[in-house]
Amino acid sequence: MKKKRIIFRADGNLIAGYGHVIRGLSLATMLKNKYHTVFVIQEPDIFLQKQIKETCAKLITLPFTKNLSAESKHLSKNILDANDIVVLDGYGYGINYQKEIKKGCFKLICIDDIYDHDFVADVIINHGEGIKRNDYSAERFSAIYLGTRYSILRKSFLKKPLSPELYNITKHKAFISLGGTDQQNYTQKALKICLRNSTIKEINIVVGSFYPYLDKLQHMADSNKKVKIKVHRNLSEQNISSMMRMSTVAICSASTLSYEYSSVGGLLFLYQTVLNQKKIYSFMIKSEIAYPVASFDIVLASFKDKSICENYFTNRRQYFAGDTAKNLISIFDRLERERGCHIRPAISSDVHTYFKWVNDPEVRANSVNIEPVNFDGHTKWFVSKLKDKNASLYIVEKNRVPLGQVRFDRGNNESEIDYSVGKSFRGKGYGDVLLKKAIQEHLIKFPKHKIIAKVKMSNIASNRVFEKLGFKKNGVGMLGGIKYVRYVLPAAN
Repeated sequence: MKKKRIIFRADGNLIAGYGHVIRGLSLATMLKNKYHTVFVIQEPDIFLQKQIKETCAKLITLPFTKNLSAESKHLSKNILDANDIVVLDGYGYGINYQKEIKKGCFKLICIDDIYDHDFVADVIINHGEGIKRNDYSAERFSAIYLGTRYSILRKSFLKKPLSPELYNITKHKAFISLGGTDQQNYTQKALKICLRNSTIKEINIVVGSFYPYLDKLQHMADSNKKVKIKVHRNLSEQNISSMMRMSTVAICSASTLSYEYSSVGGLLFLYQTVLNQKKIYSFMIKSEIAYPVASFDIVLASFKDKSICENYFTNRRQYFAGDTAKNLISIFDRLERERGCHIRPAISSDVHTYFKWVNDPEVRANSVNIEPVNFDGHTKWFVSKLKDKNASLYIVEKNRVPLGQVRFDRGNNESEIDYSVGKSFRGKGYGDVLLKKAIQEHLIKFPKHKIIAKVKMSNIASNRVFEKLGFKKNGVGMLGGIKYVRYVLPAAN
């Protein structure tokens, strides 16, 4: 079977940095076995061309322009296909750009870390902690994935973290990396801090190709005879990962680099080197995954205490457990479940399909009324519901095969929902696909209606589906001696 395309759109250069592009390539690496990966970028330099060609199946180069409106129209009309998934990563892709892209693709994903504009994307991924869905201005059913469990890291940093026992030592090997150009020369400041601590016996420093203070830094390293110091440039991802793993302490910038180090390295200290690192810096410090550089000597000395050391790594594993690739891939798997799904009103010839579903043993077991339904009674009910002006019956199909049914019974500006998933699709994550499509269709006609669901308390899977779709618990009740949970999806403002 021909692979579907996934289109990555991001830009980068020596001045702005490569972060957005590297993040896209990291995600492409995770997904290239399932998708035909294409990277779209404005005028990439030689370094980025090489990186992209090594990872993706195709590179599409765009001319430099600040007219992103024209660019989005060009992509939508000339490059995108209705089956494509598009991933945007960058600060310039506002709501109008997104709307234009959505016209030409299957699904749109935005990777974001500042939530400073409106979104119409189907999926938003932000790997920062301490962020809530309400912080985003997004579509009602946009899926928003937040936190470090969705960290987009390079392949070498996706392994399980090392055991904390390796760090409980008094002779430390330090790792220093403060980003590409480091115009403020935080690298030298970090080196001085390491050198004044007698427990640091070896230091590895990684700088970018255009770090402007290289000669001065190298002279400082060569002049020191007590500590083994090595300055590295243009290291591969694998070499950086290996160097992090061998270190016991690091001073880094509060960027994706700090996430990579937290996934594989030792005790971490941070500088906030630019303004857009503020949120990551705040989260890492408050969560005690990292410490301010100003506390370097005090904190490092405290790690002689085995319990403090173990507590640090136990706490860090809550956020960096080595499972981010699995979590990210699952987002795309959910999108794939929506591919080929279409909704239509139920018609009279569906009576047999409904009868088969309603008498399925699992459906009856999870219903308030668990008794089997006879065909004559079912047919009368079905015909009356199709004629009922206050009822809406929908069937969702997957590649023209009925997947499940959703019914809405309306009254007093609210609609009560009932649904069931066909046996062959059950247990495969189609419950939220079915409900989302039906609710979206229903709210087009009845936008002021709140939606009510009554779910048997013991039906854990169905409870989870409604919570995932944004329904809020609104009490419990009894029907026919069965306890149920009442859920409400409020009407849109």
